[in-house]
Amino acid sequence: MKILLTGSSGFIGKNLEKALQEKFPGEEIVSLKRKGKSSASELSDNCSYIDYSDIDTLLDCKDCASVDLAFHLAGVTREVSFERFYQANVMPTKNLLDALKQKSPNLERFIFTSSHAASGPSKNRQHKKTESEEDNPVEYYGESKWMAEQVVKDYHSILPCTILRPGSVYGPWDPDFLNIFKMAKSGINVYAGNKKKFTSIIYIDDLVDGMISASLSGSTIAKNYFMCNDEPVSWQQIHETIFKAMGKEPFNISIPFPFIKALSYLGDAYANLSGKCSLLNVQKVKLSEPDFWIASNENAKKDFGYSPQVSLDEGIRLTYDYYRANKQL
Repeated sequence: MKILLTGSSGFIGKNLEKALQEKFPGEEIVSLKRKGKSSASELSDNCSYIDYSDIDTLLDCKDCASVDLAFHLAGVTREVSFERFYQANVMPTKNLLDALKQKSPNLERFIFTSSHAASGPSKNRQHKKTESEEDNPVEYYGESKWMAEQVVKDYHSILPCTILRPGSVYGPWDPDFLNIFKMAKSGINVYAGNKKKFTSIIYIDDLVDGMISASLSGSTIAKNYFMCNDEPVSWQQIHETIFKAMGKEPFNISIPFPFIKALSYLGDAYANLSGKCSLLNVQKVKLSEPDFWIASNENAKKDFGYSPQVSLDEGIRLTYDYYRANKQL
């Protein structure tokens, strides 16, 4: 078996590559990386450097030939302009599919990792969004992921594809949740206008197990699935669980959301001047503005036996142990 992976430098990609190596020992696992990225994968020496904007680099790439399973995770989550999101999330998906169509016509599955952001928020605390509902992304990242999904759907009659939409993912190698842990270490607990907002969450091991299961199931072809835990959690629950795991008593500070929204324009101004996108930017704030990002995992359970195993308490503890062991806290 030959397994192709993009985005192996990222948080989910690193964990997926490790899981694939454990699941398929001795099989060929290859990675595609954008030119300009680090010179070697942390987990694999089998790596090709390509330019997603130039399909010829994909057609000339030996790693795109005779692939059995392909997991496409490469993309960006933080940018300022829609054009940059499009170039990073939509265009690479189309060019990769074009290349695989020509070089791997017997591909058994193409797994596209999208995002809950492509679907949009839910209406209230009781509303678990399902795959059959109308999509309504609220910012550029979600829009670009939705557009990439439409590209994948255009190939349903050519290659066997499956689309996965994870909720908020956390666990080892995650740089975003690390910021909350660092805050907890200081004892200061800042809610950036999100204390009472709810999200569907998923621990990284549950996600990568589900991704592999979906890739091997004949029931998932030409379908899309939300990937998340059974019940949503509030950001207050997440913060409190982190402080509890670290044995810290929080000094709570709640910043009104309108103030966060105003600051996001300064983040965009900084990005335009420096060329570096700040974590606090207009698009990220638009993503965090809805009160409910809640989804249903029932179709994933039904079609490929998805079953989240890691509770919030256990997942936070495992993540904390990882950060400490790797001297990140």
